[in-house]
Amino acid sequence: MIKNDVPNNDLVIKIVSDCLNSTAFKIERVLSGVSTYVYRVQLGENTFYLRILPEQDMSFGVEVHVHSLLKQKGVQVPEVIHFEHFNEALGMSMMLVKEIHGSNVEDCSSIDEYEDILFEAGKQIAVINQVRVDDFGWIKRGNDEYGTTLRGEKNSLYEYIYEFLDKDLFLLSENIFNKNVTNQIISTLNTGTALMLRHQSYLIHGDFDDSHIFFHNGKFTGIIDFGEIQGNSPLYDLGHFKLHDGQRYLGYNSLAKGYNEVRDLSYDDQIEIDLWALWIGVRRLGIVCKRTWGGYHEHLIKAIKTQMDILNKKL
Repeated sequence: MIKNDVPNNDLVIKIVSDCLNSTAFKIERVLSGVSTYVYRVQLGENTFYLRILPEQDMSFGVEVHVHSLLKQKGVQVPEVIHFEHFNEALGMSMMLVKEIHGSNVEDCSSIDEYEDILFEAGKQIAVINQVRVDDFGWIKRGNDEYGTTLRGEKNSLYEYIYEFLDKDLFLLSENIFNKNVTNQIISTLNTGTALMLRHQSYLIHGDFDDSHIFFHNGKFTGIIDFGEIQGNSPLYDLGHFKLHDGQRYLGYNSLAKGYNEVRDLSYDDQIEIDLWALWIGVRRLGIVCKRTWGGYHEHLIKAIKTQMDILNKKL
């Protein structure tokens, strides 16, 4: 997919000035943005984030609809104050949102504070995971999808699960695990596939972890960054969180308790969550295994082994 280059800084400043009807702001690029170009805008005591979608012929329209829909359902997500399907000066789609107050839960000062916030986040992600989507996989964002329809790119979840699995396991067997381990992984996933396929398609955050859960003064304030939204099993986000749990505190149990307040989690659900944690771990490790080695690689390897141990006892 063709991506446009990062826009000229003067052009970005002019666009923000037009949106806010002011020049009395400070702006800086946030380099943590992966799928979008992101800028932090400070105007007095108010903070906004400008997001620019680099892919040609793609729009934020569907994501703006998701923000609006979730706010109507009581989910605390950023408020969109300006959106353009296609900004002619940029040649790209753009949206400007208000910040979610506070910082992410990695900044919590105690495990008790962290667990309280994760409980509230669990209730909110459960509401998000009840929004129906047509089909599976990445939500289509093309110009023809501009509107209120949420549609995945794939006709079946089976196609989504197995699209890269053989390739990923081959890479891991060549670089990280021995063939016995990779054979065990594929056997476990094959056994658990029926559980993973038993749902209709629902909206998932797609990248749900500590970095996207915000709090202020010990209170949950919201969930950010819906740039990875998909149609998938409603338990995918819990699996994603469980895979990444423990990088500072352990919060999955508190998150699941909150989720269970909105949607009861059965024993089969718990197994499926572990299956998704394993599958996502394999997919992520397959993507990053040849990149410069770091702590994330080590975390994924440890988490995959942990999930295998758990699933070997359950399946």
